[in-house]
Amino acid sequence: MNDMYGFLCNMYVMGKIDEAYLTVQVEKGRITEEEKDMILATPQI
Repeated sequence: MNDMYGFLCNMYVMGKIDEAYLTVQVEKGRITEEEKDMILATPQI
């Protein structure tokens, strides 16, 4: 896991970003597809 994963996970939990945004981050190489899947499996507030 990298720092970006933790940041994006927190943003997702707070409802600030969505799956489309995470997909862009994967395309830019900031997180992996596996990290995206783990973030999406995390419950939102």
